[in-house]
Amino acid sequence: KLSLLVIFKTYLSFVSPVDLMDYKEIRRILAKEEQTSLFASVCSWSIKDILNEDLYKDKMKTIPDRFSSVDEYFQCFVPHLLEETRTELFSSLKSLSKAPVFQIDSVETRTNEFFRRTSIKMFHDITLTNYDADDKSEKYEPRCGDVIALSPLSLTEERPRIDDLNPLLLGYVFSVSGGLEFSVHFSRPIPKNEKHLFRSGVFLMTLITNTRIWNALHNEAADSTLIQSILQEDASVRNITTLIYFMLQWSDLWDYLSCKLLNIAFLVGLLVFQVTEECFSCGHEDVDGSDSDSVLDIIRLAKLNSSQEAAILGCLKTRNCNHKKSVKLIWGPPGTGKTKTVATLLSVLLKLKCKTVVCAPTNTAVVEVASRLLALSKETIVCAPTNPAIAEVVSRFSSLFYGTSTLERTTYGMGNIVLSGNRERMGIMKNKALRNVFFIERVTVLGKLFSSSCGWKKRLESIIDFLENTEAKYEQHVHELEELERVIEEEKKNKKEEDEKKKEDGEKVTEEVEETTMQEVVNIPTFGEFVKKKFNDLTQELEFDMVKLCTHLPKSFISSKDVKNMIETRQALHRVRCFLLENSSRDDFKKGGFRYNCFNRLISVDALGALCLLPKCFGIPSLGDDDIRKFCLDNADIIFCTASCAANMNPTRVGSVDLLVIDEAAQLKECESIAALQLPGLRNALLIGDEYQLPATVHNDECEKAKFGRSLFERLVLIGHNKHLLNVQYRMHPSISSFPNKEFYDGRITDAAIVQERVYEKRFLQGNMFGSFSFINVGRGREEFCEGHSPKNMVEVAVISEIISNLFKVSSERRQKMSVGVISPYKGQVRAIQDRLGDKYGSLSGELFSLNVQSVDGFQGGEEDVIIISTVRSNVNGNVGFLNNRQRANVALTRAKHCLWVIGNETTLALSGSIWSELISESRTRECFYVAVEDKNLRDAMNDALVDDVSSSF
Repeated sequence: KLSLLVIFKTYLSFVSPVDLMDYKEIRRILAKEEQTSLFASVCSWSIKDILNEDLYKDKMKTIPDRFSSVDEYFQCFVPHLLEETRTELFSSLKSLSKAPVFQIDSVETRTNEFFRRTSIKMFHDITLTNYDADDKSEKYEPRCGDVIALSPLSLTEERPRIDDLNPLLLGYVFSVSGGLEFSVHFSRPIPKNEKHLFRSGVFLMTLITNTRIWNALHNEAADSTLIQSILQEDASVRNITTLIYFMLQWSDLWDYLSCKLLNIAFLVGLLVFQVTEECFSCGHEDVDGSDSDSVLDIIRLAKLNSSQEAAILGCLKTRNCNHKKSVKLIWGPPGTGKTKTVATLLSVLLKLKCKTVVCAPTNTAVVEVASRLLALSKETIVCAPTNPAIAEVVSRFSSLFYGTSTLERTTYGMGNIVLSGNRERMGIMKNKALRNVFFIERVTVLGKLFSSSCGWKKRLESIIDFLENTEAKYEQHVHELEELERVIEEEKKNKKEEDEKKKEDGEKVTEEVEETTMQEVVNIPTFGEFVKKKFNDLTQELEFDMVKLCTHLPKSFISSKDVKNMIETRQALHRVRCFLLENSSRDDFKKGGFRYNCFNRLISVDALGALCLLPKCFGIPSLGDDDIRKFCLDNADIIFCTASCAANMNPTRVGSVDLLVIDEAAQLKECESIAALQLPGLRNALLIGDEYQLPATVHNDECEKAKFGRSLFERLVLIGHNKHLLNVQYRMHPSISSFPNKEFYDGRITDAAIVQERVYEKRFLQGNMFGSFSFINVGRGREEFCEGHSPKNMVEVAVISEIISNLFKVSSERRQKMSVGVISPYKGQVRAIQDRLGDKYGSLSGELFSLNVQSVDGFQGGEEDVIIISTVRSNVNGNVGFLNNRQRANVALTRAKHCLWVIGNETTLALSGSIWSELISESRTRECFYVAVEDKNLRDAMNDALVDDVSSSF
């Protein structure tokens, strides 16, 4: 099924004859798209609809655990996606006063041949007016996928209100030409006589991710074979469940056989599980014999623990099976080396040339994986749900690329890796390694390299021609300069005659051009000066091109032998350059001279021989821009992209995919995984995650209750899919890991030897209160509800500020490197802490002290030496709100490496009946419970905060 975006991107800039185009068919497809696209549904909403919280309430059902068909599976997410989109628009309308606005200079109907012949009238080009340099309000920067609303009023004069947008005219940005020009698909045609009425507009939301999810849910041509395997639990799992139940019923009747029957059931269960986990037709080898040694070397060098090795080997067994399609789960609790495991697995898959797609829900998650893989690229595609996620994967991956030999230190092999995403959001320009694999950058570089007029081939031929005909080139250059000198002299003569005539006529004469300027223009260099300058100019560009070719060409087009030849050529050119630097100004550097003869021998023996070994076209045909894009994607072994972008990975662009790996799978909404699960030829999928940490964010409460935010990982666990546990944690000191291990993971996680060593226990501040783990009771605080109903507790803010001040002082005095994180579940508290601390520690700390203040959601995936948790709530009812969420508590309690200090009101938390009640009980049992007023500095800080609070109330 074609989408509007695909069609538009293909034809919007279409300017060649289109007589063969079947416009009626295109119009039919577009008409169907107009009725079924997500934006079409959004366009049907009035402002009243958007504000109606019951609009889809009757259509939303709780998403089931099992599905009877693929159609049912896809369709069950549709009403929830619409409601979630409506909620985001609702939120945007409610906060219009903070939204970016823009002034419109013109609105013009698209008039190219495609739009004229398809009778499409709802597509317009918008030009914005330049922003006032003194205007400090937020500027709107158009991006593809933006939803905007136009208004006949000047929204920049006063902050916009909802009534200013009534009747609602929505637009979807599908093309951006520059900072002030973009193309929009509007919700209705704009009559020609009304275009001038629209004076301004406002940005509402970005719809691109939801659109991609929508398209995946409505993709009639998708390969859904693998999806069939995730609709329900495996038949063999259902059979063993039924068998065990049947045997247990018999054991109630015959008690004396119960023990034996249960043993039999257990053995049968193991047998059936073995059948579901392994395919008997494939044998028992993890990898092919020819590759087993190199694969085992990669695993051995990674120094993995037994659970990590088992996870990788299990995945390889799945990959080698050609008889069944399956989805495997790896359970990676906090600090268990999940990223290292995934990176090692991908390294092995690269070695085996297994084409793989890797997705992740956060920016950080993708970078964590990809940063370890750039040098090992073989045949893998990597995706992630967000742009920063991809950047993080690629950045970490690049660290392994650089080896010890000259060849390994080149960027050879990066051409097999493509990073696709938003340049700004991914921080491409700040990271050279990311630029080397960024898709748009590569297309631009290769376009220049293979330009017929000034590309690699032209430069290579030019330097060879120059070195073979140095004397003739010099004579030609001298002739050109002499001709130029003759022209200048002729102009001077004519000018002089004109000036004399003007003087005779009494006219004013302009001053003559200085003689030195004329001489500089036609300064004829010596032979040595000419050779040196021309050689340097030609070879400098050529050497830049060599690096770009090694970096951006896939290995299938540039061999390691080609790279070695380039390195040898650069060395040869360097030797020639050094010779010219020393000898080009000598008197005998001329025809027949000793030094010139030495130069010729150096050129013929060394440089020309090396240059002639270099390929001119690398077997690549002449390519246009679109061809280069296809070339990059078609020949890439690894493609990093967001999860929703996986829908664009069609067979003509990337070919067939063997394996899908979704990292941080428990943080990805199941409907977001569907696009990746539809990849062409996909046989197996591997999901890595932890359902006991935070799931994906859902904006609508009814959608959340209906399990719209639930991940595929969590649902598969619920219906009985086996998950392989990574059971050794390397992050937390044992006194920190003890509580979450017991509460969330049933004590199944063991502490690695490194965190049990004495040196891992660090005391940053004096006093037992500031040991590896402590609960610090702040009983005199008061919760206040800020704008947006997010609570804050200024007494806790004061306590945290004092602790951080002391940590910073210790770090500065001892020159001790220290990273500190402050976590609170509430945005109001996060803002209050940030306002109190300001940028003091960012500007003064340098590289020794780092401070990160975030919400729990913002800290997922992160870690710091010291973590301070502010629980905020302080009331006599034990009301803790969403602090009660166990997943949120798990994330907060597992971020610290050396010290975890929980700040809170004991009475409130103990009465809550939540996980925090258990934490207080645990801290008392372990004698890690402390009262803040027992510390003089904290007591003084609390008193000051209370005084300020009383003063502000008057």
